[in-house]
Amino acid sequence: MRRAAYAISLALFATSAASAHAAGLPKLTECQHPVRTGVEVYHLVHITAATACPVALKLFAWEYKGNITKLYGCKSLGHPFLRLHRFNGWALSIAPSGNFEMASGQSSFYVTGTDFPLNCT
Repeated sequence: MRRAAYAISLALFATSAASAHAAGLPKLTECQHPVRTGVEVYHLVHITAATACPVALKLFAWEYKGNITKLYGCKSLGHPFLRLHRFNGWALSIAPSGNFEMASGQSSFYVTGTDFPLNCT
């Protein structure tokens, strides 16, 4: 009985994972294990999570030290704008999709987590 329940659970997990991938949901990479900050990276272009995560975590640490108002502001409800456009050699931007993006040369990635996408609620 236990094996049947395990097999059913495994099949449901595989189906939901395949559905999420087929639906085009981004593959998120948690930057800390166990999760402490909630910082995740995704939409990795010419970069690995092993390289993107330390950069995203440094930005989070800087922001957490009371620098959030130096990073961005809000034009109106749901409409953030960046005040800071570079961080440790990385260009910061809000992609047309609304995602927070970090880029350097041909490498780029999106950051999500505790305060990303930028929160103007």
